[in-house]
Amino acid sequence: MKVSYNWIKKYISIEINVEKLSNILTDIGLPVKNIKKIFTDIEEDYVLDVEITPNRTDAMSHYGIARDLYVFLKFRGYKVDLHKPIIINTKKHHHKEYDVQICIKENKKCIRYSGISISKIKIEPSPYWLISILKSIGIKTINNVIDIIHFVMHELGQPIHVFDMDQIEEHKIIIKNAEKNTKLKYADNRIIKLDKEDLIIYDTIKPLSIAGIINSIKSNIHVNTKNIFLGSACLNPVIIRLIGKKHFIKTEEQCLLERGIDPNLTIFALQRTVFLIKSIMKKKIYSNIIDVYPNPISPSIIKLRYSKIINVLGKKISKIKIKKILSLLEIVIHSENEKYLFVVVPLYRIDVKREIDLIEEILRIYGINKIKISDQLKISPFPNFFYKTEYEIQKKLFEQLVSYGFQEIISYTMRNEDKNSSLLNSFFKRKVIRIFNPVNNNYKFMRSSLLFGILDCIEYNHNRMNYNIKFFEKGKIYYKENNKFLEKTFIGIALLSEIDKKCISPIDSPFFYLKGIVEQIFQKSGILDYTQIFYKHPLLENSISILYNNKNLVYLGKFQNNIFKKKEIFYAEIDWEYLISIIQEKKIIYVPFSKYPTSRRDLSLLVDKTISFEKINQFIKKKENNIIKKIKVYDYYESKNFPKSKKSYTISFFFESKEGTLTDKIINNSMKKIEFFLKKKLKAEIRNYIK
Repeated sequence: MKVSYNWIKKYISIEINVEKLSNILTDIGLPVKNIKKIFTDIEEDYVLDVEITPNRTDAMSHYGIARDLYVFLKFRGYKVDLHKPIIINTKKHHHKEYDVQICIKENKKCIRYSGISISKIKIEPSPYWLISILKSIGIKTINNVIDIIHFVMHELGQPIHVFDMDQIEEHKIIIKNAEKNTKLKYADNRIIKLDKEDLIIYDTIKPLSIAGIINSIKSNIHVNTKNIFLGSACLNPVIIRLIGKKHFIKTEEQCLLERGIDPNLTIFALQRTVFLIKSIMKKKIYSNIIDVYPNPISPSIIKLRYSKIINVLGKKISKIKIKKILSLLEIVIHSENEKYLFVVVPLYRIDVKREIDLIEEILRIYGINKIKISDQLKISPFPNFFYKTEYEIQKKLFEQLVSYGFQEIISYTMRNEDKNSSLLNSFFKRKVIRIFNPVNNNYKFMRSSLLFGILDCIEYNHNRMNYNIKFFEKGKIYYKENNKFLEKTFIGIALLSEIDKKCISPIDSPFFYLKGIVEQIFQKSGILDYTQIFYKHPLLENSISILYNNKNLVYLGKFQNNIFKKKEIFYAEIDWEYLISIIQEKKIIYVPFSKYPTSRRDLSLLVDKTISFEKINQFIKKKENNIIKKIKVYDYYESKNFPKSKKSYTISFFFESKEGTLTDKIINNSMKKIEFFLKKKLKAEIRNYIK
């Protein structure tokens, strides 16, 4: 984000040189990438390139950064004041005849919408001060109204959209899903075909804008515009993100809205915009602000324990200082006792949701440099749940899955039989268990796989616009084999992903992401010596089986039937009972870390399509394993330039010795042996290898 040094100083009443300001921003979690000195026609200025994490939308504006600086400086005893931008009280001198009716039909997608109309304006070039300040951060000026909207967005972090008031039929604004077969023409006569999931701003006849981030040509203001409508919205960030991806929209407004903004800022931003328009265009007539907020959001109340602060930071901070930091951050103490506080977090801090987030805020302002680091470093060299109970192992592995963004679900153990379940049971030679006198005809059989319940849950959530779907379930399956009733426990892991035809390499696909999750579980469990083979699963495409001691441990692949358009489901099923037995039987062997560095070589080779990476991997391990620490697929590629029967692998080899630093000569000799083996045994064509 480009930040003007002079602009920041408009809100803080203290003289700080740009280098010191840059250091302070870095210390409070807003690192400055570089500083550029510029000369405007008015004055000398500095532009800071500030790197802001996506969750800090409160700091994605000049006033937001000034507010953070104020907290830091005030806590350290500086005599500093924070000046809030001047606004106009629109309740005075407004004209009701210019009011616009606003209707929100999608309350879950549009959280709040505020609007105001201004009449008898004149579209012309902006005043010099506005052109200069926008130019300093690289924004090209257009006209006085658009420039003020850009100014407010960079000042407060709240996007404002503007329509030509005379193009709004019946002076009504309706926020709803797109109607069937609707198209929107925007800049350069480009056309977007809308679907029913898109959030659109309509009048009574036509679409005016896609969620306020792209306007229709007909609703845009122009040189002859006399009356305008300004809209300010707080929208569901997930919806904005999906719209942006679907229609390849990437605007500053969209980037802010998709990260989540303060719903209480919509009115203030409009009042600020009206004030600035009135300051450059005298005697303008404006309406009252019409505000629609169907389901007001309540601020979060979080419990903050003093003992937890000490445990996390490793240092005791006085209660007075903790309360002072919270007060400066506008975090209100709701109630307290000697051991903890209950605090109310302002809505503009969307990133502060948990106790640990509050502790991070305290550390950020208190100063991470004030926390002394121990000279000793403690490392746990092996997983800490060997020889423990199944419950303790489950707890560790479930925590691991949750940390990767997966959610645990529980599905029905009874269901009906369909084509997919019949195919699966036939393949594995399982007979289903029928329920006598079922309560519901849809639940006549005991489930023989976790897959179908997880699919139902994915479909249910997708139909309710929850698109970030990553589920796992631990449960039993039931079947008959040799006239015996059997039940086994499995873990099913699934994710829903958009079909990405532009994926550079299969290595980057959701299949390899899910496979990586499974491998991380193995690594955490101490399972390292496993193998994998291609496996023709009846319901999973391009599936593999991961084996341990030549016995199946995991099936993994893409579900072959597309339930949704442009989306795919990837599924892995782990034999839970076998996994537990492996972990509990594992013996702890401590191997010291090598004191010497690891070296890497990349080898590209062309092989027959029937040869899997696992075959190459196992082959090399048997032949040349004394100094090879790890072998990993870096890239996989098929091309029209290759023969139809061939494919290309780029494989990374990691070399390490515990006896000393490996020289280039030793590593190169090892690589030559590997090349020889691959050429002789697998008929591989070596393309190149990179040092």
